[in-house]
Amino acid sequence: MSANNMMTIQDFEEHALAYGGDIDGWPVEDRAAAHKLFAESGAARAALAEASALDDMLDLWEGPEPSHALLSRVLADAAMVSEEATAKVATPAPRPIRAGWRERFFGGNAVFRPGLAFAACLALGFVFGTNIEHSALNPNSDIAAQEFGVIDFAFAMEDDADLLLGPEVLL
Repeated sequence: MSANNMMTIQDFEEHALAYGGDIDGWPVEDRAAAHKLFAESGAARAALAEASALDDMLDLWEGPEPSHALLSRVLADAAMVSEEATAKVATPAPRPIRAGWRERFFGGNAVFRPGLAFAACLALGFVFGTNIEHSALNPNSDIAAQEFGVIDFAFAMEDDADLLLGPEVLL
C-alpha cells in the first residue's frame, strides 16, 4: 500500500490471493482501503471474484482419509505425551560432597603445609643440583662435546648400516 493509505490494484490482487475472496478476513488495517477500491474498480471486483472462485474450489476438495494405522499411532502418541506430562519426574538424590585430596590427606589442618612446601623446595634443589653437567660449569667444553657427539653419531650410523644392509656395505 502507498504512504497515503491508498491501495493499488496490484496490492488488492496480492491481498486477494493471500487472504482469500472475503475482504472481512483480511488484516484490519487494509479492509477500509480494500472496500473503497472494490467499490470503485472493476479490476478489483474481478480479482475478488477470482479469489472467491478459488476459495470455493478449495472448499470442495477433500483430502485422503487417514488410514486406521495412522490414526491409532497418532492417538497412542498423544496418550503417551499426556502421560509423560502428568508423570512426576523423579530426581536423583544429591551426591554427598566429598572432600578434596588435600583435605583428605591433611585432615583440614594447615600446620603441615609450610613444612611440605619446604620439603618440595629441597627435593627440587637436590634434583637440579645433581643433574648439572660439567659443560654448564665450564663453557669452553661445548665445542669438545659437539665434536664427540658428531663422532658418536657417525659410529651409530655405521652400526645401523651394518644391521640394515649387511657388514660388507661401507658408508
